[in-house]
Amino acid sequence: MNRSAARLLLACSLAIALVVAAAPPAMADAAGPTNYQTEIISIDPATSALHVEMIGGDAFLRLKQLEPVEIIVLGYRAEPYLRFAPDGTVFENRRSPAVWQNQERYGNGDQPLPTFVDHTAEPQWLEVASSGHYAWHDHRSHWMNEVPPLNKRAGDQILEATVPIRVDGKPIVVTVASYWIEAPSILPAIGGAVMGLAAAAVLLRSARLNQAVVALLVAGAAALLGSIAFNSVPPETAPSRLLWLLPICAVAAALILMAVRNHTATTVYLDGLTVAAGATLTAWAILRFDALRRALIPTDAPFQLDRFVIATTLVVGAALALQGMYGLLTPKRLTPAETS
Repeated sequence: MNRSAARLLLACSLAIALVVAAAPPAMADAAGPTNYQTEIISIDPATSALHVEMIGGDAFLRLKQLEPVEIIVLGYRAEPYLRFAPDGTVFENRRSPAVWQNQERYGNGDQPLPTFVDHTAEPQWLEVASSGHYAWHDHRSHWMNEVPPLNKRAGDQILEATVPIRVDGKPIVVTVASYWIEAPSILPAIGGAVMGLAAAAVLLRSARLNQAVVALLVAGAAALLGSIAFNSVPPETAPSRLLWLLPICAVAAALILMAVRNHTATTVYLDGLTVAAGATLTAWAILRFDALRRALIPTDAPFQLDRFVIATTLVVGAALALQGMYGLLTPKRLTPAETS
């Protein structure tokens, strides 16, 4: 590989790392780790026309249409909010205040609603899905404050509420209850941090190839768990693509480091790639840091394994980034023997 190609690869990897690290999640209010869990208590009267479940502990209420019937979900002022047509097409009423209040997990605060919003007006339907199922923030189904409820403790029920629905014009009431869940054990995080420190110690005394292998293994584990988390929730909840894109960038940087380590006369390229791998891994761990201290994680992966890998990735990523930055500050030319 010639010098121009190496420079191009380095520039591309650094650009990807910087852009991805600076990019916000696809949805600032996607399902995240939480200490609350909402359960469906009852559907009265019982019906075989639909299925209701919670996504992300208490973040999203999801309704799936099981029979070719019309289903209307009512908003907070008893106005038509969502409409499931018999063919599975899902519409939302743009005039419903719920459409705008449900944009965020805790509502839209004091922000004024659009002037055309009117819960008494004729619905203005807009198609939002065509698969017969849809998930949304329903503020009746979760605790609406970032501060835990007063006079409550882990294990207590913190709310009970109802969500009114009409199935072919017949009223149905979905009753939900939310519970405060005890915080998770810190042992997986401690174990992951210890593993990360051991790997970091190896990195400091290892050849470039070994450093790249460690980065590749950690990035691969993070990419796998990030992909599982991304695919564990419905797409309408807008999970962040950074869950898998950040570690994939680290994988790319590690592979490029392997490819160019014997084809450069200076440590600048190698240390730049090390920074790219470390920065993206650190950013991924920070993005998922709340999973270390919240009871429920929106993923199908085992929670303990997820926490272990997050802690390991945080330590290894930081070690790689620091080592790479030190190398960039103290560059040197390599002899043929040192590039092997």
